Amino acid sequence: MDVQICEIYDSSYLNIISALFQDLDLPQLIDRLVPVDPQCQTRTSDAVKLILLDILSGRQALVHLERWAHEIDLSKLIRPGLKPSWFNDDALARHLDRLYEADIHKVISTCLIHIYRKEGLPLQAFHADTTDKTVYGAYESVSSEALRITHGYNRHHRWQKQIGFGLIGNEDGIPFYGDVHDGNLPDKTWNPEVLSRVHEQLKQAKIEDEWIYVADSAAMTKDTLAQTKAANAFLITRGPSSLRIVKAALAEADVQPDPAWSDSFSLAEKNGAAYRVWETASTYEGHPVRLIVVESSALDQRKGKTLEKERVKEAELLREEQARWERHPFSCREDAEQALASLKASLRPRFHRVKAAVEEIVRPKKRRGRPKKGVEPEVETLYLLRLDVEFHQQAWEQARRKASRFVLVTTVPKEWKGRTMDAREILKLYKGQISVEMNFSFLKDPFFTDEIYVKKPERVAVLGYLFLLALAIYRVFQRRVRQFITPERPLKGAGGRKLTRPTGQAIFQLFEYVKVVLLKLPDGRIQRALGKPLTYEQRRILQGLGMDESIYV
Repeated sequence: MDVQICEIYDSSYLNIISALFQDLDLPQLIDRLVPVDPQCQTRTSDAVKLILLDILSGRQALVHLERWAHEIDLSKLIRPGLKPSWFNDDALARHLDRLYEADIHKVISTCLIHIYRKEGLPLQAFHADTTDKTVYGAYESVSSEALRITHGYNRHHRWQKQIGFGLIGNEDGIPFYGDVHDGNLPDKTWNPEVLSRVHEQLKQAKIEDEWIYVADSAAMTKDTLAQTKAANAFLITRGPSSLRIVKAALAEADVQPDPAWSDSFSLAEKNGAAYRVWETASTYEGHPVRLIVVESSALDQRKGKTLEKERVKEAELLREEQARWERHPFSCREDAEQALASLKASLRPRFHRVKAAVEEIVRPKKRRGRPKKGVEPEVETLYLLRLDVEFHQQAWEQARRKASRFVLVTTVPKEWKGRTMDAREILKLYKGQISVEMNFSFLKDPFFTDEIYVKKPERVAVLGYLFLLALAIYRVFQRRVRQFITPERPLKGAGGRKLTRPTGQAIFQLFEYVKVVLLKLPDGRIQRALGKPLTYEQRRILQGLGMDESIYV
C-alpha cells in the first residue's frame, strides 16, 4: 500500500506565530480571563488565536474565516481535534461578545503586561500617541457605554466615520497599553486620562517605580502636567510654537553665541541628521520645566517649502518694485529723495540686500510734432529710483537654521536613576517616538487591518483590541529576531539584500513558500512533512527563536 498525500498546506510563517503565541502563555491567560463555556465546542483562546493568525497573514472579513480554516493546518496551528465548521461567523460573534462582557480592555491590558514580564522588557520610558481608523456601516448598540463610532476629522482633516486607537509602548514598538476609543476624542483629553490608567495598570503589576511619558505637543497642557506628577511620571513633549515660554526660549537661543550651544552630534548610525542643543529653564502653570532648544541639520520638509515660497515671492515683489520706479521718473530731486526715504522705510526684505538710490538722467525733452531743422532739441533732467537687488545668502542660511529649531519641554530631572539626563539624552528619548508612529502604519495597513465588517460597536471594539494584540505579537517577533541579527552577521533577505534590522514583514517573506504535506501512511497513521527542506536562513531564524522544524511537522 502506497503513502497517500491527504493535504498540502501553505503554512509560510503562521506556524512561527502560533508557536510564539504558545510560548508567551497567552492561551492559558485568555482562558483564565474569559472562562470556557461548557456548551461551546471551542475556547475563546482558540477564536482569538485564529483571528490573530488571520490578521497577520493578510486579513479577511470574519465571515470568511470558516472557509479559511479549511485551508490551513488547523490542528497544528490551534490545537488538535478542532473542526473548521466550529469557527462559523455565529460562533466567532459569540466569542467576540464574550470577550466584550469580560471587559476586553482589561483582558488585553493583562496580556500586554504579561508579555512585558515574559520578555523581561524595561518599564521606564514609554512613547504615547493616538491615531484614527475609518469604519463603515450603521452600527447599532443597546448599551450606552459602548464604543461611540462617530464622525470626526482625521489626521488629513477629512470628515469621516471613525474610531480612535491610543498606544503607549517602548522603543521597540511593543505596546504596554492600548485602547480603542471614541472617534472624535481629542488628544488633549486623551493624554491626562490615559496617564491615570497606565498608573493604575503599573500598580496592578505591582510596579510603583518612576517612569517617563513621551508624547507629542498635544500633551503640553496644564491637566497633562498635573496628571503626570500624580502618576509618578515625568513628561517629555514638544513645545507648541504658539506657547509663550517656547517663543521666549527660541528668542533667547537666537542671541546665544556658538560656544553656548553643544557640539554637533548625531543619533543615527549613518546618514542621520546632525543636532545642536541649548537648554534653559522656566515654569508652566506652576510646574518647573526644562526647555531644550534643538537645532537640526535636516530641515522639516514643510517648513523648507514654506521658506522657499517666501523667498521666491519676495524676489518677484522686488523685481516688480524695481520695474515700477523705473517707469515713473521724477522731475524734482526733492520728490525723488522723499520717495526714496519712503521706499527704504517700507522695504524690509528677509532674504535679499537692496541698495536704493536716486539716479539723475538727462534726456531730450519730448515735444509734439517734428522738430525744426537746425534747432537744438531741448533737454530735461529727471530723477529715477534705482534698486540694486542681491540675494542675501547669509540671511537665507540663518532663516533655515531658525526654521530647523524646535523646543522640547520636559520635567525629567538632570539626574535620574543614576543616569545623566542631559539635553542629548532627552532628545534621544523623544526621537524614539517614531516607534509608536510606526505602529500606526501597521494599524492602517490594509494587509493586516482591512475594513471591519461587524454589526455592533461592542464587536468593533473587541476587534480593535485584537488588532492591538496582533501588533504586540508582531513586534515581539521582530524584536526577538533582531537580537541575533548583527551588522557582522546580517540576514540575507529576499533578492539577496543584507538586512541588519529586518522588519517583521521582511522576515515573513523568507517563509512565504514553506509548505506542509499531510501524508497518510500504509498503517493509517497521519504524518506531516515539509514540502522541501528549510533553507539556511530559515533554519537560522528558527534556531535564534528557540524553535526548529518541529513547529511544522
